[in-house]
Amino acid sequence: MDQFEDYAGQSVHVMRLQAEFQNGSFTHAYLFAGPAGTGKRSVARLCAMAALCRGERKPCGECGPCRRFLAGTHPDVHVLTPMQGKRDIAVGQMRDMLKEADVHTFEDSVKVFMIPEAEKMNAASQNTLLKTLEEPAPNTVFLLTAVHMSALLPTVVSRCRLIRFHPLSDEQTQARLRALGVPENQVAVRAQIAEGCVGQALAVRDETIQLRNEIASLFFSAHTLADVPAAVNRFKDEKDNRAVILDLFEEIVREIIAVQAGGKQPLTLPQEARAYVGHVPLEGGLSLRERIVEARKMLQSYVSYQSVLETVLIKISEEYSKWPW
Repeated sequence: MDQFEDYAGQSVHVMRLQAEFQNGSFTHAYLFAGPAGTGKRSVARLCAMAALCRGERKPCGECGPCRRFLAGTHPDVHVLTPMQGKRDIAVGQMRDMLKEADVHTFEDSVKVFMIPEAEKMNAASQNTLLKTLEEPAPNTVFLLTAVHMSALLPTVVSRCRLIRFHPLSDEQTQARLRALGVPENQVAVRAQIAEGCVGQALAVRDETIQLRNEIASLFFSAHTLADVPAAVNRFKDEKDNRAVILDLFEEIVREIIAVQAGGKQPLTLPQEARAYVGHVPLEGGLSLRERIVEARKMLQSYVSYQSVLETVLIKISEEYSKWPW
């Protein structure tokens, strides 16, 4: 079971949270905000379980309340998400949940209210919640998480203790992935793709890693204009994956630029991309990144996907021709 210590590298605030929930001095509302995959929901769950825990070290994961929380059956825990088929958390849902705040706890402990997608509350829902946050019932704690904090009313944010989450360093991400049992041969590449967001790194599929390697191999095999058609033909019909392909290629170029700029991290790319890094300086990588920006604009302007691929690949071949082998 995860513990607060597992997220200590995320923020100095996390260990303070552990102390607050350990001794019962937590406040009535918290807002965990930051990019997807940075541990917000996991820490919110740890806080909820610690608030309910009856063990000496909270959360112990073994007492009755902890086991019921993990099983999703604790009667004093209420989780609010949009109804099936709906995008927003409606005001009626909010009112129904808040009625529980005035009901005595079933286990004589704490009422926990979790809103894991807080930015999905509509304005009416947020204003309804605000009234409760201004005058909270005793023995209640609200745990909100949000990727897009700008979607929340400033008054709601101001009534919560804000805990910001941020992407981890590459070293921290890899260490966390190893601790979670990710195979060593996938640790570096998953960390690179997810850019410090552990949750996203865990969600990367094996097929995505394979596609990334294929993109790097074929794109950086375009040493001359004559090599361009082969790569274009492989991906020109992948219209459903075109956004994924461009995103992965941009991530590949970011890794290349980092190494060209003097970074010491080992490349997670196949040999063809390594050859590019070995022969083309930083100027080439930066120029290629500019071409990716141009390619995105072309897609928005409804230029054919084949033409977009050709634009990127021709640039790679041009950079190869500029620098001696």
